[in-house]
Amino acid sequence: MKKLIFVATALLFTMVAFAQNAKMPINEKTQKICFQKVVSTQGTPNQVHDRIISAFLNTYYKSAASVVFGDDGTKIQGKHTVQMNCNDEIKTKCPWVNYKFTIEVREGRIRYTLTDFTLKTTQSLFPIERWMDKSDPMYEPQWDSYIDQLASFGQKWGAELEEKLIPEKEIKEEDW
Repeated sequence: MKKLIFVATALLFTMVAFAQNAKMPINEKTQKICFQKVVSTQGTPNQVHDRIISAFLNTYYKSAASVVFGDDGTKIQGKHTVQMNCNDEIKTKCPWVNYKFTIEVREGRIRYTLTDFTLKTTQSLFPIERWMDKSDPMYEPQWDSYIDQLASFGQKWGAELEEKLIPEKEIKEEDW
C-alpha cells in the first residue's frame, strides 16, 4: 500500500512538472528536448534531398555549408545557434542556444529531429532542460520565456521545412 501511494505521488509530481511545459516535447528515453516529426513527401529520395538543400537549408541559413556537418544523401546532419529575446536593448546580453538537427530521407517521407539544445557559453555546455526545473537553485523566472521561445522556434523550423518540401509547380511552355 505504501509503495502504491509513493508511486502515485511520484507520478503526480512528474505530471505537474511536464504540464508546466506542455509545448516542449521531451524524448522519453533521453529526457532531453526533442522536436521530431515524420512528413510525407512527393518525389524520389534524391529529388527530396535536393529540395531540402536548395529550397530549405540554402534559404533558412546564411551559409548552409557551414551549418551542415554530415550529408550522405539520405541523412543530413547540422548544428547551429538561435538567440533568445530577453527584452533588453543590448542584444549581446541575451543568451544563445546551440542545437543539432537531423533530416532523414526515405521513399515517400522524411523525418526531422531537432535536439541537443545547450546554452552557448565559454565555460561549459549548460543543458537547456535545466531551464524547465523550477527547483534548480539557479532558476530564474525569465527561463520560462526562453522555454516558450524555444518551443516556438522548434515548431516554426519544422513548419518552414514542411512548406519547402512541397514541389514547385512546373510551368509548361506553350508550343508556338
